[in-house]
Amino acid sequence: MVWKITTDELLARYNAGERDFAGVEILRIVGEIGERDGVDGQITGLEGAELRGINLRGANLEKLNLSGADLTEADLFGAYLGEAGLVKTILRNTNLFSANLTNARLQCADLTGADMRHVKAVDASFIGAKIGYLERADLTQANFQGAVGMLINGHFNVIWGTTMPDGSVETGPYCIWK
Repeated sequence: MVWKITTDELLARYNAGERDFAGVEILRIVGEIGERDGVDGQITGLEGAELRGINLRGANLEKLNLSGADLTEADLFGAYLGEAGLVKTILRNTNLFSANLTNARLQCADLTGADMRHVKAVDASFIGAKIGYLERADLTQANFQGAVGMLINGHFNVIWGTTMPDGSVETGPYCIWK
């Protein structure tokens, strides 16, 4: 079920104890003169928020700025995070199974223990991030320069124009299975 909510409403309901926001679509706040989010920039209001254990399964979080937020043990199974801002976001032990991270920015994010099987991370930036295990992931054009604690070229990951932790680029295309 898809339902729409603003970042202000989500945060108020979370702080009141609600945790289930499965299927939500985050609304952009645009006033008469385009204040706050504007018409095409990132959706703001959740930067640095504490959202531990939140259920955002199947949510549309496109262009949502969650930079610096704490999403430890959140459920983002199948969530759409295209062009999301996740810089320095804490995603420890988070369920990202089948999440779409296309063009997302996860620089210096902490993904320790996150379930990242079947993620689509085309053109995503993981520069300096702490990453766990990736399996059956599409890592086309993704950038992992300086990332630590990870295994990206194992278990059926698609590597194509992918920047590795040491800065080298694996041109591919190929699927690595180890």
